[in-house]
Amino acid sequence: MEIRNNLFIKTAAGILFFLISVFVYSQDIQVSGRVMESGTDEPLTGVNITIRGTLFGCVSDVEGNFLLKTNTPPPFVMVFSFVGYAKQDIEITDAVSDLLIEMEQRAILGQEVVISASRVEENIMASPVTIEKLTSRDIEQLPTANFYDGLYTIKGVDMNVHSLTFRFPNARGFTGETNVRMNQLVDGVDNSSPGLSFSAGNIFGLSDIDIENVELLVGASSALYGPGGMNGVLLMNSKNPFDYEGLTVSLQGGLMHIDDPHLDNPSPMVDFNFRYAKNFNDKLAFKVTGAYLNATDWYAVDYRDKNDLDNPGSTRESNQGYDGVNVYGDDIIVPVNLQELAPTILAGVAEARGLVPGTPEYENFINDNLHLFPNQNISRTGWKEADMVDYGTRIYRFNGALHYRFTKTLEGIIRGGYGSGTTVYTAQNRFAFKNFSMSNVQAEIKNPDFYLRSYYVWENSGDSYNAGGAGMQINEAWKSSEDWYEDYIAAFTQQILLYPDNLQNAYDFARQVAENRDVYGNIHKPDTTAFPFAGSDEFNNYFDHVINTPIHEGGAKVLDKSKMFHTEGMYNFSKYIPWFQLQAGASYRYYIINSEGTVFADTPGNPININQFGGFVQINKELLNNHLKVTLAARYDKNEYFKGRATPRFSLVYSIDNDLDHTLRTSIQTAYRFPSIADQWVNLDVGAYRVIGGLPEVHALYDFENNPVYPLSNANPISGEPVLDDGPYEFQEFEPEKVTAYEIGYKGLFLNKLLFIDSYVFVNRYKGFLATQVLVQNPYEPDERRFQTTVNTSEPVTAWGWAFGADMLLLKGFFVGGNIAYNALESIKDRPPGFQSRFNTPRYRFNLNVGKRKFHDQIGFKISYRWQDTFLWESAFGVAQIPAYAMLDAQVSYTFDELYTTVKIGGSNVMNDWYTSSFGSASIGGLYYLTLVFDGLAGNEK
Repeated sequence: MEIRNNLFIKTAAGILFFLISVFVYSQDIQVSGRVMESGTDEPLTGVNITIRGTLFGCVSDVEGNFLLKTNTPPPFVMVFSFVGYAKQDIEITDAVSDLLIEMEQRAILGQEVVISASRVEENIMASPVTIEKLTSRDIEQLPTANFYDGLYTIKGVDMNVHSLTFRFPNARGFTGETNVRMNQLVDGVDNSSPGLSFSAGNIFGLSDIDIENVELLVGASSALYGPGGMNGVLLMNSKNPFDYEGLTVSLQGGLMHIDDPHLDNPSPMVDFNFRYAKNFNDKLAFKVTGAYLNATDWYAVDYRDKNDLDNPGSTRESNQGYDGVNVYGDDIIVPVNLQELAPTILAGVAEARGLVPGTPEYENFINDNLHLFPNQNISRTGWKEADMVDYGTRIYRFNGALHYRFTKTLEGIIRGGYGSGTTVYTAQNRFAFKNFSMSNVQAEIKNPDFYLRSYYVWENSGDSYNAGGAGMQINEAWKSSEDWYEDYIAAFTQQILLYPDNLQNAYDFARQVAENRDVYGNIHKPDTTAFPFAGSDEFNNYFDHVINTPIHEGGAKVLDKSKMFHTEGMYNFSKYIPWFQLQAGASYRYYIINSEGTVFADTPGNPININQFGGFVQINKELLNNHLKVTLAARYDKNEYFKGRATPRFSLVYSIDNDLDHTLRTSIQTAYRFPSIADQWVNLDVGAYRVIGGLPEVHALYDFENNPVYPLSNANPISGEPVLDDGPYEFQEFEPEKVTAYEIGYKGLFLNKLLFIDSYVFVNRYKGFLATQVLVQNPYEPDERRFQTTVNTSEPVTAWGWAFGADMLLLKGFFVGGNIAYNALESIKDRPPGFQSRFNTPRYRFNLNVGKRKFHDQIGFKISYRWQDTFLWESAFGVAQIPAYAMLDAQVSYTFDELYTTVKIGGSNVMNDWYTSSFGSASIGGLYYLTLVFDGLAGNEK
């Protein structure tokens, strides 16, 4: 890998040197002028201005002014385009200094140009698959604090929220602690962590002021984008410094935790972003961006008993076996039940009193007192999540890019980025990501017909730790469970035999003796250790030691320094083939998985290396006077631990009318994913059980072949009972998951293109579906071990659904819109004990919105309402019903043209209706914000 690292660094450095060495300042022609709105003479900011057939262009500034410098010899055509306005083509024959462009407002619904659906530019109406797009103007209108939070407004999208900054979108079901069935790309770079396999929201992504557009390809997409795109691909593209030049700064202040019973006062949120871009004579350009966010995160405050979620009265005070959802250290690793232990306990007491086994006195003593021991499990006392994690969320993000245009159609780019954050994440336990970071460097060459891109991504878990595991480790540190339970049982027995009519007194006395401390903090035996109260020096000493000790050494610290190298390219051969369009591409990926044995099945100094490669070809052909578009695509990928897989795709798009205002589409697509790195190689001790990957190499570590395992009676690896009737669990071949997706859709424009309708119906049929399975080894033996692993199901899994969306432009620029989506999962046949499908999506959800981009000239607003149905959540953390919830977001903005500044006031969840989107995650309340954006875009002196 060292050779690969050096090669990448040398290549990138060589490209950078070449860019600078060939940089020239000479220009042949300048065109300047102003872009205005026809009829009002209002300047238009952010108009895209390009030279047709080249990469050259610029963007109008806040006063509508533009300056285009180019060495393209005239005559040439300048194209002026802006969302909501009719495109204009202007022929330029010589230098111009006072060009005046007046653009007319036009209905633009259904007219967006997209790239992700076919990897070539096409009108969204002609897209062969379901695709959604947010332009920069759409993003400006979102009523959420940032664009990523607002992705829920897209038709059919769910948003899983772990905490303030850790959230991710999903479509068409099947998600869990993270979303491994949807690819997320930022400027073409995979936004997933190489080892832990999650896309951590937008912690390492783009700022609102640097994002140009978002495209979401919904549904199977691995034919063009490679493994993982089972449910879609989210592409986030940043602004090119050639086109978007100048300084942009945003400052957002907000209030959170209003009427939060767990905080005394509302807490502030600060989000600062900057972007600076400079274009040197249309040959060399660069940009730098930065972001800083500081806030008190949302609290996870579900204190229900995991084993009795529907009983709000089950608390630590009322139930000695209480195991709180967001309470850690109280986990029941091995059930200790007083009634089950009673015969053994009473036999010991009888013998201690001199009674002889087998005598009537001995038997009578036991039989007379058995009823005193209730059917009650016992658990240790734990600590709330707020005592175990730092809710002070902090995000740092820096990015830079250098662009050089060799010719009018060839551009070279070198990018780099670094992001670091502190947040909380739900997986097998709740994990505190403290000073977690990801870095990347990218080199790319592209023109309209091809691109070649290489990037290198590496992560560092920093001071991250397993918060749930830390609770158990702290308990073991101050007093072993063996000693704790021994003391508890002895004290309970003593008290219940003395005072048989006061069970609660026996419970209280037993816990005080076991913990050497009463509820007031008094220590009974000063010379021995006592239960450490949260926040005390004792607790802090135990806590600091545990979270700074790696998991494989008995602590809770997560170590992960995994890396990933990726290179890919694509070429469009269409200009050489007159009768159809042809694109082909290839990719190579190399992983280095390095957790030093804390998370994965690697060992210190011996990381896991994985090679993966693939390629695709796509053909497009228009028939029937361009009314019918046929697309054929196929891809092949190979991972060194799995057999190769091919994924074909076929689609038809038929235009019902000559204006392309009504189109029908149908597609049959296949997609697949190699199991995630975590699903393959995880080897994590979470206390009560061990989470392991599905590869035979990982199973061999626990000798599954010679020491068989058995399924458990339910998906809970702690409470499930061994199922021995059918013999040991039989593993299938561990292989990639495959889906065949069938879809029919319709797009239509009505009422003189003021009403846009988009709808679809889909059926997804999965083969080799990857699911979790809980198992037990050496059942009912002293050395019993429990596992959770990933397996392929033998039976197919089928999901289906539909969605409908409508958007309409009203008089004077107002707009309304809405969408509704439905997802369902067919019941799974022959579902084995302990199996989880993790569909984890509501059957129904809908969005409604209304707004206007300009209201009384400089004022705009948008209001969005979302509702989703209740649904069953399944994950390694637990299983529970997620209640239905509704959410209202709103914003109003005002632009001060002379100050180049926009003020935006808004709120997410403005009704402050607290909700959770997944079991064990944070409870989300209202966030109210004020944003100031200074945009000195392309402020060229004329």
